[in-house]
Amino acid sequence: MEDEIEILEGTITGFGGSWGSGLGVLFIDGLPVHCENASTVRALDACFGDVIDNNHSVNQDAIIGKRISYSVDFVGVLEGFSPLEETQ
Repeated sequence: MEDEIEILEGTITGFGGSWGSGLGVLFIDGLPVHCENASTVRALDACFGDVIDNNHSVNQDAIIGKRISYSVDFVGVLEGFSPLEETQ
């Protein structure tokens, strides 16, 4: 029997990373979810826009509070995410 992929939901509370190491951390509901820095930042920018600042840092205001669905691999590294529609 194959393992089912668990889809989680949460709210982005921040992002941190190291350009030099390539490692990043997407904070979801205050908890760290490790990820690949550059590809995650590019994906965040594609979803939400205005994420990449002129100095190649992350515009935290563009992502904090955004709701996403996401999955992690067997060691807890981010596999992927999708924005959730905001309901008013």
